[in-house]
Amino acid sequence: MAYTKDEFLGLIQSHIEKYGYHITIVSSRAEPRYAYTIGLRNVFHFELIFAGGINYLKDDLSLIFDTIIEELKNGKTITDVKFNISALGVFTLAKVDVSWSNLMMLGVLDFYKIDNVNAFQIVPDADHYTLDIPDMTKELNVSLEPVWQWLIREWDYPVPENSTVITNIDALQGKAITELTRWENDEWEMFAGAGPDMIKEELRVVSLGTILGIDETLVPAIYLNVGEGLWRESAGSTWNNWN
Repeated sequence: MAYTKDEFLGLIQSHIEKYGYHITIVSSRAEPRYAYTIGLRNVFHFELIFAGGINYLKDDLSLIFDTIIEELKNGKTITDVKFNISALGVFTLAKVDVSWSNLMMLGVLDFYKIDNVNAFQIVPDADHYTLDIPDMTKELNVSLEPVWQWLIREWDYPVPENSTVITNIDALQGKAITELTRWENDEWEMFAGAGPDMIKEELRVVSLGTILGIDETLVPAIYLNVGEGLWRESAGSTWNNWN
């Protein structure tokens, strides 16, 4: 459902009045998905953001935000405290540099009519960490965070900016993608491991920009014709055409 600006601001206000905060999920064309709160500054004087982390589904994100916020309300401190959330893992909070928050949390700036956002990043433990999660404690630098370069760069690949990739969590956690296929003009499959062995629960859909930011050796995939594929033995080895 599409909202006008006034309707959206009204929705945010109603959620803040009812729940104490609103959660905005941003699914952009090229950079990874991220989510952030609007309204916590009324109580805590900061907002929360979860950037990347496609390992977690939408319902997982809601549980993560809700649990951490409830524990903060119950007296847990921001720093040096771990939030253990059942099967989802252990999370910490890290101070966000304004170069990130002012660029990504536009809803907060707009709603409160402020110039800067004071925010903390929700960071999962190593077992649940994926390569689409940036280090937001440092000033935004696309050479250090190429997955997020499209926040400030124009898309310059000869394929649609909103192109997507079906991949697996192993690939998003750093294992080399060894086979890939282009199925549509704007859709690929890229797997660490053999495609037929993939488990449905381990599959995720991410932007092509995310995958190319993780591993630039995957760029040959964008020059395939629809229906063509490539494979390789390991990271850094030569790509071969599927017969």
